[in-house]
Amino acid sequence: MGLFNSLFPNSSTEKQMYEVRIKGSIQCNGPKIINQVVQMDKTQMEMFTGSKRYEAIAGWIKANYPAAKPQSSYRNFGVEVKPVRK
Repeated sequence: MGLFNSLFPNSSTEKQMYEVRIKGSIQCNGPKIINQVVQMDKTQMEMFTGSKRYEAIAGWIKANYPAAKPQSSYRNFGVEVKPVRK
């Protein structure tokens, strides 16, 4: 472990966690507002902020709200990312 720490002095064994807030509205037996905070690691967080973020948002909504449809499109959803403070 000493060799690893000498090669990568700033690396940490703990992963940085992020709070991702997903906002928008869906249609599921009437309009339903989504304002949910989810904690995830850096790899998952980058999916929600990258060029294919709308596919990640659509996949998250389909996994958590299976019968829901967006009000107009998934492009009306917003994502806010904050690092979790320890």
